[in-house]
Amino acid sequence: MPDRLKDKVAVISGGSSGIGAAAARLFVAEGARVIVADLQEPLDQRLADLIASEPDRIQFKKCDVSVEAEIVAAIDAAVSAFGKLDAIVACAGVPGMGAAVDIDSDHWDRTFAINARGVFLFTKYAVPHMIEAGGGSIINISSAFGIVAGPHFAAYAASKGAVRNFSKSTALDYVGHGIRSNSVHPGYIDTPMVQNIVNNAPDINAAQAMFNSLQPGGKAGVPEDIAWGCVYLASDEARFVNGAELVIDGGLLAR
Repeated sequence: MPDRLKDKVAVISGGSSGIGAAAARLFVAEGARVIVADLQEPLDQRLADLIASEPDRIQFKKCDVSVEAEIVAAIDAAVSAFGKLDAIVACAGVPGMGAAVDIDSDHWDRTFAINARGVFLFTKYAVPHMIEAGGGSIINISSAFGIVAGPHFAAYAASKGAVRNFSKSTALDYVGHGIRSNSVHPGYIDTPMVQNIVNNAPDINAAQAMFNSLQPGGKAGVPEDIAWGCVYLASDEARFVNGAELVIDGGLLAR
């Protein structure tokens, strides 16, 4: 069904690579206009080409989600360029690896600044524009580890669990304004973030084997697997989906 997001305007944080980039490309393909907000220029070449060729449909805005003023600027850029705001996808994240004894407080704080505080701030500044537009969809990327824990991911799991419950609170707070808030929980997805974890591990083969073992069948998903879920949540097809957890994990949590 084409044009599932026709005339909708979205901001996607962490949109330069991985899940965020796939979501940006699919949103535009389905008729949305998009601001890609990220600290780095697009790493996904297909996305970079799309931004260069379709500036009336998709634009890049540099944004560090740990800096409140830059989040405000990204939201304002969407409203300024495209006239309103209908959806956000809060996708920016860092891995936050290590058990409690192994990590320091700066590592913990940095993980939460991006994975949890950044999500909060995008919601905070998106909601007034969505109220003005008559409603909207907030899509927060959590993780399977936001529902169950994983060894050596203490800060990551904690931050993603925070995203899960924050999304539910937002759903209850703004349902009367036609705003829906949901979290998405990917399993093991082949993204640059995961590739960096593997490549920087002391034993690359062991790290790859660990990730493979998470998934039934031993195979990672691809960013588009998650991005299509975001398209659904942003669309009118999901008008009665609010405060939910959309698990897209290839069976990881079925064990």
